Amino acid sequence: MIKYSFLFDKLPEYPFARIGKLVKEIEEKEGIKVINARIGIPDREAPKVIKELMAKFILQEKSTYGYPIDVYPERGIPELIEAIIEDYRKKYGRGLKLRAENIAITNWSKEVLHNLVRLFAPGNILIPEPIYPAYVGATILSNHKIKYVPTFQDDNWLPNFEFKRGDVAFYFCDPNNPTGSVANEKFYFELLEKMKKKRIAGIFDKAYKDYIFEKSTLPISITQIPELINYGFEVVSFSKHYNFVGIGIGFIVSSKENIERWLKFAGHFSQGVEWYKQKVAVEALKNPEVKNEIKKYFDELRERQEIFVKGLNELGLNSPLPKATPYLWVKVPQGYDDEEFVLGKMLPKAHVAFMPGSYFGKSGKGFLRATLFLSKEDIKEALKRIKNVKDW
Repeated sequence: MIKYSFLFDKLPEYPFARIGKLVKEIEEKEGIKVINARIGIPDREAPKVIKELMAKFILQEKSTYGYPIDVYPERGIPELIEAIIEDYRKKYGRGLKLRAENIAITNWSKEVLHNLVRLFAPGNILIPEPIYPAYVGATILSNHKIKYVPTFQDDNWLPNFEFKRGDVAFYFCDPNNPTGSVANEKFYFELLEKMKKKRIAGIFDKAYKDYIFEKSTLPISITQIPELINYGFEVVSFSKHYNFVGIGIGFIVSSKENIERWLKFAGHFSQGVEWYKQKVAVEALKNPEVKNEIKKYFDELRERQEIFVKGLNELGLNSPLPKATPYLWVKVPQGYDDEEFVLGKMLPKAHVAFMPGSYFGKSGKGFLRATLFLSKEDIKEALKRIKNVKDW
């Protein structure tokens, strides 16, 4: 018998994978295409100009020569670092004190979120729930202990972190997946004071920092809060912001010391980020054609949001209009358990797949998560199918 790590046995089944299996079983058994309103993958690939430029960059001589970490600066190519700094200054203020030493280019951010927690001393990792499930597996496999922090609708789904002895770090997704909540500047200043007193590190998941549907909503970067950069790691992905899901590139923003620790650690498992991926990331931040295409896509997502929210509310499913993120956080009908409603009614009868809220943690019980990464036609068809099985 192979001697596997005891930590592996503690891992729960990844919830997205479980729903995916059920969808396939129903489609094969009944021959009906399930409308997949459950996952957070953009329904468009990277802009055409990005693909064309990537092909051009790859075809350049020595574009694939050597490991990137040996051929190029380990923190990232200078033009990408400068493009990120300029983008931050446009969004968060020209006086922003952000330098190359504060940035490290990475591959997929999910991998970064998984590995960052390994930097910290053994102890408790606080995870607000509802949660992005990847935080759980990362904490278990790093041999830390999980402390769940419940959040509530009446508090706008924002966590009240109270740090105790033995706590070493926390995860915080803002704007939040799955609830769509957005924390303000006051929240961050108060959080920083708590972190400083107990020397707590923060992993700030900013996968949706620019996914804004309301102009007055301005998500906060840790770079805007003096000193927070010393205690926090801001993890940003190009996957959702520029439809780079099939490319895989992101970056970390933190203090010089924190970034150096990350680079030392990453050198043990990573060979760096491909040059041609970094080059198209520069284009994503600076190319007007790319910006225009992504803006059009976001405008379409806003239209989908309005159609979906209006239709769900008309069906008696309470769905507030979220300020940010490509998700809807929907209250299931009274008298239903969320898992029963999603897996016992929506999936097998309406043939529409959502994610049960309880799969994101106990605080998500009674809710479901829907995605906007569906065509308007699929959204309308999903609403029609739900109406046909409505009995609440």
